[in-house]
Amino acid sequence: MNLIHSPEELFENLLYDFLNKKGLPRTAEAFLNETQLAGQIPDEFNQHENPHGFLYGVWTTFCDKYNSRQYIPGTLISESQAPDIGAIMDSTPQILQEGYTIQLLSSFPRDGPWNTLHSCDFSSDGKIVASGGLGGGKPFLCYLDSNDSVTTSESHSSSIFEVRFQPGSTIFATSSRHTVRLWDAERESLGRSVFDFVGHKGTVRSLDFHPSKGILCSSDSHDVIKVWDLNESIMVKEFKENGSIVRFQPGSGTLLAVANKNVLNILDFENSTVVKRFQGHVENICSICWDVTGNWIASASEDEVRVWSLVMDEPYVWLSDGKKLKSIIFHPRYHNVLVIGSSKGMDLLLLDIDVGLRMKQVYNLPTIGLAACAQNEYIASTTSTTSNDSVVNIWK
Repeated sequence: MNLIHSPEELFENLLYDFLNKKGLPRTAEAFLNETQLAGQIPDEFNQHENPHGFLYGVWTTFCDKYNSRQYIPGTLISESQAPDIGAIMDSTPQILQEGYTIQLLSSFPRDGPWNTLHSCDFSSDGKIVASGGLGGGKPFLCYLDSNDSVTTSESHSSSIFEVRFQPGSTIFATSSRHTVRLWDAERESLGRSVFDFVGHKGTVRSLDFHPSKGILCSSDSHDVIKVWDLNESIMVKEFKENGSIVRFQPGSGTLLAVANKNVLNILDFENSTVVKRFQGHVENICSICWDVTGNWIASASEDEVRVWSLVMDEPYVWLSDGKKLKSIIFHPRYHNVLVIGSSKGMDLLLLDIDVGLRMKQVYNLPTIGLAACAQNEYIASTTSTTSNDSVVNIWK
């Protein structure tokens, strides 16, 4: 009997067995020929030199998701502990089979129909949620530890279109008409404004922080994307990309996803060139989100969800049944599950590599904005009550 000496060999054997049990013998045979189950990592694993192949796609989908958990603060995994790939594959379907649902932990009402909260985001430690919306330029801060909230005293001159936290910081950014503003969400600061980036000629629709560098990227209604150096407080680059939503690839930040009406472009951030162009949406894209590995990206328009892979050509597609979709995120714990907000509620979408996307409704009030935090596995949503007051809800 041959012994398995490495996590890669364990993965190969488990996956071969998994494919056979799923009734995919031809795929299992192709996989067997590709790996020869020799315990050696094939060239297809090397994403820098040869980013293709079935094995590489599955590896990055499942194994990288598992390994990413080892670096979450507060967890320890022994070097000798092999990845339980079977558990990763099985846990996702179980959330639907076993009647899993998201539980509401707390709610933070924002009084006043004049300010409908649209965008929200978590601080990296999951202790603060910042949000903003239409009809008012003041961010709304929710402190989960003390279960209280505050509206900032300072304000944009017009509506807030997007809110994003800087990774590893209490600093967050908001976008508004012509302006990007930085704020400090630290309790002692009470959400004070710390700096304004001025220079956009159009309304700033979207922004995002680089995951590891002191860089902020913002996109406006004139199709101009600006790159700001946070340390020097200056603009260092701008380019025109017809983009309305921008999101950096997690981890390295090498790629920048830009939604351009109904097309999703993937740019090499350093030279601003398009390396992938994903087409297929009919309606304009309203929300995009990377998965934790940076190998998958989901996009939502009002009528459908598409999940794209950097290593495979065809997307997974789910058509809405009359709901007007507003936002999309990957679940912070089940990495093959998406959460979507719509005019009718909040839904779970399971990405199954064999059958595509499957849906389960979990919450029936209109949901506009969504955010997730891997640290505490919380989900934040913004919605409106029957009295038209806005609410930030915290789920797990």
